Amino acid sequence: MERLLRRPVTCLGGGESSLLGPSEQSDSLLGDASGSLTDLIRYYANVDGIEQLTIFLTDNYRGHSSFLMMPSSFFYFDRLRSAKNPDLEINSYWCNKLRQVEALSTPLDITIQSPNNSGPDADNMFAHIHTQRTWPIHFRGVKGIDTAATLTNFAGTDSWQNIAEANAVVDIVSALVIDGLDPSRIGCMAPFRGQVVAIRKLLRKKYFHDVNVGTIENYQAVEQDVIILSLTRANHTFIQDDIKRKMGLFGLPKQVNVAMTRAENLFITVGDPNTMWQDTCWRQWLRFTLRNGLWFGEGKY
Repeated sequence: MERLLRRPVTCLGGGESSLLGPSEQSDSLLGDASGSLTDLIRYYANVDGIEQLTIFLTDNYRGHSSFLMMPSSFFYFDRLRSAKNPDLEINSYWCNKLRQVEALSTPLDITIQSPNNSGPDADNMFAHIHTQRTWPIHFRGVKGIDTAATLTNFAGTDSWQNIAEANAVVDIVSALVIDGLDPSRIGCMAPFRGQVVAIRKLLRKKYFHDVNVGTIENYQAVEQDVIILSLTRANHTFIQDDIKRKMGLFGLPKQVNVAMTRAENLFITVGDPNTMWQDTCWRQWLRFTLRNGLWFGEGKY
């Protein structure tokens, strides 16, 4: 689709090279993207009173409306809206499941993330947290170490894994299953094959064979009741190399968009806050979870 929309066209009077805007666009969110964003908006609005020939998704039929807030802001110019009829009984069911996950750790202490510590509250934006008890979203901060892993089952493929995050994911799965949730309704996602293998091995030790575990690409066009996402990367030194290889979930907005929009009823993210803070997109995600009382576990350190 992107290749076709990049074809040269004369669009209702011409003046532009293609329907998708400037030909040179960076996938990186690590820097200032305001310039390219301004250029792109022109293609999703009227230009001189003429509607552009671009098909743009606005209605979303998957997931709780709170799931769309950040993806809509990041990728859809705040034009994404939920077309799913809210069901208070179903939402209450999943929020009750989330309470079991929250019990595994403690909410982030806002006093620790003070301006003196240069934490997420350094600009004093979130002095007053309004905890959203009806939003089925959870962020678990984990201080882990990403290590290289050689996957012998994949012809000696080199990849990355983070055992601390993998253990956190398995603990969350265990809490949900113990609370009566069918394991087949849970999906675990990670950007690196090494982390997928690590999570899968730990789950099998607990006989959770029905939990679906896969990479971001595996979940393309797939939805799951529960998505537990492990960002894996805990060292921003390697992020630029990840971007060049189009791996990971930092500086690659297309992958982030897929990862954030696979959950139907419960979305849980596990990651290292310090590394996430280096990325424009994930920094906003941290701020979002902080001001809405959805950040648990480790804070920015």
